[in-house]
Amino acid sequence: VQAAMGDLQRAWGELRTAEQAVRDNDLADPALLAGLALAQADLALQFNQLSEAEREYGRATGFYREADDLRGQAEAQQGQGNLALLRQDFARSRDVLELTLRTQENARDARPASWTRVLLASALQELGDTAEARRNLEEAVVTFRRLGDPVSEATALGAQGDLEVQHGMALRAELLYHQALRLMEQRPVSTVSWLLHAGLARALKSRGALDESAGAFRRAIQEIESMSGTVPLEERRAAFLADKWEVFQDLALVELARRRPLAAFEVSERMRARQMLDLLARGRLSGNGSTAPELLGQEQNLRRRIGELTMEFGTGDLTSLRGPGDATRDLNVVREALSQAHQQYAALLLHMKETAPEYADIVTGRVVSARDVMDRLAPDQALLEFLLGDSTSVVFVVTADTVAALDLNVDRGTVVNRVEFVRGVLARPVGAAGRDLWRAPMRRLYQQLLEPVEQAGLLRGKRHLLIASHGELHYLPFDALVVSGDSREFLIERYQVAHVPSASVWVQLQERSHTGVSRRVLALAPRDRVLPGSREEAEAIAEILGERATVLTGAEATEARLVRDASAYGIVHLASYGILNKHNPLFSFIELNAEDADDGRLEVHEVFDLDLNARLVVLSACRTGLGSGALADVPAGDDWVGLVRAFLYAGASNVVATIWPVEDRATATLMKLFYRSVESGADLTDALTRAKRAALQDPATAHPFYWAGFVLVGES
Repeated sequence: VQAAMGDLQRAWGELRTAEQAVRDNDLADPALLAGLALAQADLALQFNQLSEAEREYGRATGFYREADDLRGQAEAQQGQGNLALLRQDFARSRDVLELTLRTQENARDARPASWTRVLLASALQELGDTAEARRNLEEAVVTFRRLGDPVSEATALGAQGDLEVQHGMALRAELLYHQALRLMEQRPVSTVSWLLHAGLARALKSRGALDESAGAFRRAIQEIESMSGTVPLEERRAAFLADKWEVFQDLALVELARRRPLAAFEVSERMRARQMLDLLARGRLSGNGSTAPELLGQEQNLRRRIGELTMEFGTGDLTSLRGPGDATRDLNVVREALSQAHQQYAALLLHMKETAPEYADIVTGRVVSARDVMDRLAPDQALLEFLLGDSTSVVFVVTADTVAALDLNVDRGTVVNRVEFVRGVLARPVGAAGRDLWRAPMRRLYQQLLEPVEQAGLLRGKRHLLIASHGELHYLPFDALVVSGDSREFLIERYQVAHVPSASVWVQLQERSHTGVSRRVLALAPRDRVLPGSREEAEAIAEILGERATVLTGAEATEARLVRDASAYGIVHLASYGILNKHNPLFSFIELNAEDADDGRLEVHEVFDLDLNARLVVLSACRTGLGSGALADVPAGDDWVGLVRAFLYAGASNVVATIWPVEDRATATLMKLFYRSVESGADLTDALTRAKRAALQDPATAHPFYWAGFVLVGES
């Protein structure tokens, strides 16, 4: 009931309480266990945790089978069909749901059968069987009306509206959405209402009723934010919102069509880096002091288990790249066990936060206006905020005296394909025949993303670009974009480029006090024998900075030392291996050395507990700027769970990280040049730009692989 009414966090808590009561009272009733598993699976879908939902549906099916409950088995099977639908496996979804429907009709189970028809209609529509989809929806509407179930009837009417919009029947769709919304007046349910308002908005937009469309989109967002406002934990909020960003994107595009760029910019800010902004607003907290001893015991046991499995799995063959090679042995069983342990540990971390009083309140960061950004930009700076959409993409350009929005006339799919290709080529330089395969697509990306801004005159007199990316653009090396024409000029030769999670996060980072920030530098190179460039890098920092530098190499470079001492330094430099965990980014880590109870792996979730006062953190290792996601090792959206976001939250104002594997010796040379510029008084963006330009001039490191993978993120 709580989930249906939109109070998702409370629903989660109620389920946990019920499950604990079953355990405490040693209740082994399979029907009761099945119901709990089914409810947890349905809620996991609300939070877009598809793997968790799949496990719980499987458990529910097993318990219902044990209880010889055919209706229950069909309900769990219906959930699995819905899961296949969400994974866009439409043929499997149809097959599972048709089997479910037969079982439910034989059992004369009218309401569940009608819900199955609604889901089945979506699968059939995607497979091109529109007539059968319509028939199932019409039958579902009639049944729900006969049963006196207005919420379910409204859901089915909304599904009918979605189908009509797809076939260009906007007016017919509007009537269906309005009819559904009138039913919802009897019993408001946010989990349904937001979908109806969003559907109505798209129908209105399709026939050019932009003012009404904007209003409907805003009502949908109001319902979404009302639900997410019941979820105090940013991690859970992030998961809940993952499939709802499209509503924000659509509203921004409608506002642009209404010639309201300031309103569109505000919507863009509301949707991006939301979790990072809320985390910064909350401030640094640690729930350890109020965590129950039994939870701490579970945490220690799981950490020990993960450590044992990690040692058994190994890290593969080490190469000159600052990351692991591929494991050569077949360790699928160990890998699966390690993956499950990571999932259990991530769930436990969330549970520990949920039980900590300091995490009980909703904390929402302030979304800035375009005027707030304009007031902070220097005359030679411009902020470019991108918004990728399925039909087109937009860039907002903010300078000290201008706000503009440009339609880039390129869809997200086209951009993603090019980004994926150039990353694959640039990150793995090949022989002479293939060394320039990236050049044409990088020139095309420049023409699509930057050239329209230059041609509009918006970058005239600008030297510094702040890039607020969206989606896969987070992992495009903007520095290496090739300027149009016959020129072989790179973007970095025209501009200095830095990155920001969002304009609002940039403003909030600038508001941090820099008074009392130490000028001392802490540099760690724990694998100096395997990575001789990392020792060279650390020694160069000591030589350049003298007494201000504390350099720890080899066995001295421990995780415990970093955790204990890092807060006293203004710059923290880590030259080591970066290990990306694509499936659970909380466990991506920088490899240090073990000491006492520490395992030597500084993982993302541990970084959140650091207390830094650093102007800069340098993660001089492989792929430290990545999270989890769809493009192989790239998140599909604004994934806040990663090393960069974690260090910003922990107190760093800027982070230098990498978006692909980096070469040991070339990295050492680049970092020497960077620190010499910093010591000479250059700001961080200028210093990194100088180092990259110097690498570009050296024939041995001129290929973008050696320099374009380094990015600066933060307030600089």
